Amino acid sequence: MKILLIQPPVRDFYQTTIRTQPIGLAYLAASLQKHGYEVEILDCQKGTKKSVPIPAELSYLKALYPFDDRSPFKLYSGYYHFGMGWEEIRRKIEGSEADLFGISSNFTPYHGEALEIARIVKESDRRRIVVMGGAHVSCDPEGVLRNPFVDYVVLGEGEVRLPSLLNRLQKGGVPRDIEGIGYRVNGEIRVNPLRTFIQDLDSLPHPSRERLDLDRYRIGRKRSTMIITSRGCPHGCAYCSTHLVMGTSFRTRSPDAIIQEMIACRKQYDIRAFDIEDDNFTFDQERAKRLMRLIIETFGEENIELTAMNGISFASLDQELLELMKRAGFRTINLSFVSTDPSVKMMMHRPAAPHDFHEVLEMARKIGLSVIAYAIFGMPGQTIEEMVDTLIYLMEKRVLIGPSVYYPTPGTPLFEKCRKERTLPSHPSQWRSSALPIETDKFNRLDLLTLLRLVRVINFIKGKMDQEELSEGMTWKALDQLLKAEAEAKDESVTWKDLLSLLLREKTFFSMKTDSKQKTSILKEASSGRVMDAFFERAWETPVLKSRNA
Repeated sequence: MKILLIQPPVRDFYQTTIRTQPIGLAYLAASLQKHGYEVEILDCQKGTKKSVPIPAELSYLKALYPFDDRSPFKLYSGYYHFGMGWEEIRRKIEGSEADLFGISSNFTPYHGEALEIARIVKESDRRRIVVMGGAHVSCDPEGVLRNPFVDYVVLGEGEVRLPSLLNRLQKGGVPRDIEGIGYRVNGEIRVNPLRTFIQDLDSLPHPSRERLDLDRYRIGRKRSTMIITSRGCPHGCAYCSTHLVMGTSFRTRSPDAIIQEMIACRKQYDIRAFDIEDDNFTFDQERAKRLMRLIIETFGEENIELTAMNGISFASLDQELLELMKRAGFRTINLSFVSTDPSVKMMMHRPAAPHDFHEVLEMARKIGLSVIAYAIFGMPGQTIEEMVDTLIYLMEKRVLIGPSVYYPTPGTPLFEKCRKERTLPSHPSQWRSSALPIETDKFNRLDLLTLLRLVRVINFIKGKMDQEELSEGMTWKALDQLLKAEAEAKDESVTWKDLLSLLLREKTFFSMKTDSKQKTSILKEASSGRVMDAFFERAWETPVLKSRNA
């Protein structure tokens, strides 16, 4: 049996290419090959982006995002199809000799793209088998199976379940006793409950990276890959669906096995940057320290580049671990901060921390690690005042602010809360951060948009401080005075300083647009007055610190 594993294209306002490496499909490919199957990977996110019309269910965003804005503070420049076009995908599927097509559906708002792939497969030959897996499938297996183009679904980890399903299908049987498999019998949907997770992670073969376009994933000029050293997270945050896919038990690989995979990546593929993509890499602090020491022993100090873009809980960090991470190759750490309000963290079931966040930042500063701190905006129960306070708190720390707009994920407590309170948008395509999905009696989409744009401005100013174009520790009041003084001596060209000066004077955002004759104009854009008032009332005399420690 020949198998083609497919990562569908996506349609959205943006894409972070480094985060799209289909490492899950590479794991599946290696496992299938180990079981004697012939397998290939079709990564449909390869290719250029193409501007496409905004779908009707997202049309309300046209009034919020000025796509022709050339301001350095803009959010998005358009709505795009990222990757291969549908006709190219159709040609590749029709030309494939595969008997079974495994389609990844990881993110609910992109499930429509996965279903389009399934439709193309079935139109090419109804006898072809379509199996779908991924995070969205684990969250809503019955809903996925209601689509006539999907034959089977695989819940949770697929490295063992998918080969078991294929073995059963080759024998002409029905997977009645294979847990974590969903199927149809005589038109009736049946889903065998997910009960177990892979305990011996070292038994899994290394991902089949030779089937990926490794030049597509780079940090600077270095080839980069995702590496997974553990699975599962016991915390159970109210907004996170990790437990539905990888379980709540924390399972680890041996440090020796991890190092052997990294050595193989260096020798076989010249990979010199590794993104540790664990659900909770530092949950076992001593284990993380052992791994960092072994990386230092194997590769030397700071000879490879390490990241953990999936985020690290500051609750599990101490100075020794941070020092080891720096020596092993970390330059920046991504920390999940969420909010300044303890009640919000309790509502989200966030873990308590033995160290204050400020203490962790001080440790990072002394060690020379830069920090990206992620705050969540737009969750049910949040208020404008609390979100503004979180923004100001991070503004006066030496961090780059990572704004995460909450999006509802099926199968999570917060999703059910949104459904119960009737704040859940009707169309799944709206359940994405860029769609500003949730509105409550405490905030609306314009409030969230304004918070996002304030983050862009603050990070821009922090960047100018990193470059020493602005003095670190400057307040908004001092910045306003500086811009007024410089305005008297500048020429007529429009710069970021003009836009910033207008923002401070008018307390609203302006876009910068250029016509066919290259004439630049400045236009006022929609902004939330209550967010602006709350922010500048609290932040006017608060110092802004730069973003980097190194």
